[in-house]
Amino acid sequence: MNLWKRRACLLLALGVALSPAFAGLDNGPSTEGKKELLTGKIVALAELLAKDKTLVDADQKILVLHTAEGRIFPLLKDSGSRMFFTDSKLRNRNVRLTARKIPNSEVLQVINFKTIVNGKLHEAYYWCDICTIRRTEAGICDCCGAPLEFREEPWKGD
Repeated sequence: MNLWKRRACLLLALGVALSPAFAGLDNGPSTEGKKELLTGKIVALAELLAKDKTLVDADQKILVLHTAEGRIFPLLKDSGSRMFFTDSKLRNRNVRLTARKIPNSEVLQVINFKTIVNGKLHEAYYWCDICTIRRTEAGICDCCGAPLEFREEPWKGD
């Protein structure tokens, strides 16, 4: 086989091998998985339902974003939202979430958030003065073992 035929066969084989990877390419804009900015309060679903006299089991650990319009979006518990699950002082406060909806649901995966204090955005985080380490979860410092301090500062972004 001459050199050109070998190259053509090699390119054809490579194209066939990579075709499954190209089959999953996006065929246009999709609304699922897009980042959205949503505002509201993070509340326990059980508390929200109790206001409507709907009783649920006391051990419910579902948190939701409750918007001013009355919409309810459950939060996926992961690293982006864990701060709300572990620190009750962040609940029942106005927040702005950057989140994406899990496909085919209203469940939100939190990408980041800002608290809203007096109409202005703030960053909330935990800080170790000794190690100057910033964390997104309450607890002790990974480095020195000192307790982390909750901080909330005006956001300097856009």
